[in-house]
Amino acid sequence: MVKKIFFPKKNTLCGEEQGYTIVEILLVTLIIGLTFSISLPLFGAVINKARQKEATLIVNSVLKAVKANYSLTSFLPTKIKPLSKFASFHKCISQEVAIKGSEVCNPNTIAAIDGSENYFYSPSGNYKVELKTTEINNSDIIFQVRAIPNGMGYQDKGSSVTGCFNPIGGISNIKEYSSFNVGEKDFMSCFTVFQIKKAEEERLAEEARLAEEARLAEEARLAEEARLAEEERLAEEARLAEEARPKCIYWNPRNPSQCFRFE
Repeated sequence: MVKKIFFPKKNTLCGEEQGYTIVEILLVTLIIGLTFSISLPLFGAVINKARQKEATLIVNSVLKAVKANYSLTSFLPTKIKPLSKFASFHKCISQEVAIKGSEVCNPNTIAAIDGSENYFYSPSGNYKVELKTTEINNSDIIFQVRAIPNGMGYQDKGSSVTGCFNPIGGISNIKEYSSFNVGEKDFMSCFTVFQIKKAEEERLAEEARLAEEARLAEEARLAEEARLAEEERLAEEARLAEEARPKCIYWNPRNPSQCFRFE
């Protein structure tokens, strides 16, 4: 059929070119349609993966700078400024980048980061990069970073990249989401099993302490209510006793405490 389509032969009997049947035309149309339906998603996934590389490079650079900063200061930053000593970061400074994304970002809208931001937009405008720290107890803190798709035309189609650094043991992880799992993703955690178990034990201990305090407070409240009720009962008994006692209508003029006549 392909040879017939691309290399048609002339009909030697009637001197005319052979035509195509409706079945052949439908088959060719079906093959072309299937080819496009298969290739277009694959082409979109390739583009998405290429754009995601920018986010991966930024997240990787941030984590390397955080580890270098921690080795010198033993401090996990929540701003980008302390990291500028160890790596060079740039951002898209267009006022509409949060909405339009890459449409408004170009070489004229790219600037170096030297402020105290805890987020910035990638030079292409395709990603918003956010920094934070998370604490599960007084001593265990991790650094987290994520690059989420940005812009109306990409935020629901792009793939996120997340990363974290745990100074306990020097654990560092990066996760690239696939083109089948697109959109904004939450910060990832790299707490160890021991840290999670320890935090859970501390949480349960704190809940038990608060429950005990609540129990003691309830007992104190009930005791106070009982004391007030007892005082009220005694006062009422004294009042009734006072009312039941005969009243004096004539006192001894020489001895005011002596009653000559009662009611």
